[in-house]
Amino acid sequence: MNLSKDDEKFLELYSDSIYDKPSVTIDNVILRFRDIENNNYRKHPDKKLQICLIKRAYSPYKDCYAVPGTFIDLKDSLSNTLKKCLENKIGLKDFYFEQLYTFGDEQRDPRTRVISIAYLILTNKQEQLKNCEWFDIDFQASKNEFVLTNNGYKKSQKIKITLTNKNTTLTNEILVKFEKKNFEEIKTIKIIKSELAFDHIKILYFAFERLKNKLEYTDVIFNLMPKYFTLTELKLCFEQILHENLLDANFRRKIADKVKPVDLYMNEKGHRPSRFFEHNVSWNLNNIE
Repeated sequence: MNLSKDDEKFLELYSDSIYDKPSVTIDNVILRFRDIENNNYRKHPDKKLQICLIKRAYSPYKDCYAVPGTFIDLKDSLSNTLKKCLENKIGLKDFYFEQLYTFGDEQRDPRTRVISIAYLILTNKQEQLKNCEWFDIDFQASKNEFVLTNNGYKKSQKIKITLTNKNTTLTNEILVKFEKKNFEEIKTIKIIKSELAFDHIKILYFAFERLKNKLEYTDVIFNLMPKYFTLTELKLCFEQILHENLLDANFRRKIADKVKPVDLYMNEKGHRPSRFFEHNVSWNLNNIE
């Protein structure tokens, strides 16, 4: 829509100096799976979800780990800023991304008021990246504390998130509170302890919850899979995200429309030949009117 003459006159007199301006960043939670070999040659390798972190070279939080990010480029789009950030900082070029959440707590950055637009990044490539490290992710949740109220209920849960690689272990703990009051639902997350910079453990939690919640009704997990995979491999990835063992028959029924077989087989010692599958990109066409 073109501006009217009144709009143009207004803009001639308008000054944005009357408003405070925050700094704005992009932060990227980059996830992938890696194979973990086991001692049972009859079993497929286990799967482990990993996150990519960088060690900060400057204050604040110098020498602490953080998710890769950058201040936004006012002359470029958010998506281009994201892509340039990941390619220039760590050499990542092949990935899926979606906008996750906006984090804007007043005290999240000690320098100034910084609002962060966070992204979920998924990759299935075992690329040789630079200036970063991959960490295995482990979640340990306490039992939910549940209280009924006059207008709804409250529940809370402590979650310990441990990030590990061969050199470092980072321990973190958050408190997740959920309140249902009439028709209003309020979810808050408090950082109890974190060895990541800023509020990045909170951003990681949001990213993991987004991935977990989208498993049922989208095909987002295939961005973490190679082009060809066995159903056992796919099931192991689902179980790693959901933190539960799935019945084989139920799992195959749920994902039947999302995959299609190819004329390739995995023929390894100790296994019966396993057929490879690929993502069925048209799995949800029947739901489009």
